[in-house]
This record gives sequence, structure tokens and C-alpha cells, in this order.
Amino acid sequence: MKLRQPNRQTDIAAAQIISMSKTHVVVKTEQGRILRLSLSPKYQRDQVFRAALKDIWHNKIWIPVNTKLR
Repeated sequence: MKLRQPNRQTDIAAAQIISMSKTHVVVKTEQGRILRLSLSPKYQRDQVFRAALKDIWHNKIWIPVNTKLR
């Protein structure tokens, strides 16, 4: 089974975090699209979640992002 099918449109893209604020995370996809993702109030208060995102950002780890749920 192939993970990527070349002729199929998908809502999931690989992206890297390029900036963070208290309410948003900005990512850049492999195709060069910039997406601004809003954080829910629950995740805005979650210190462990924010620390994990910060580690992912600083280590330039690629993460899956749903491009439809911005």
C-alpha cells in the first residue's frame, strides 16, 4: 500500500511550524503554502502542549496538518 497516491487530492499536508503566538500557530507546507492555525482556548492554556509545539518548531520537525481546518 502506498502512503501517497499521486493523482489523489488530500486535505492532509506535511508542514513545519514557522512561528507561534498565544492564539495561533503559523506553518509552511511542503508546497510553500502558509497556513495560520488557530488554537482553541483549551490548547492556549495547556502549557505542556505549547512546550511540545515549541520543541517541534525549534527542531524543524515536519508535522501533518489538515489544510481544511484552518
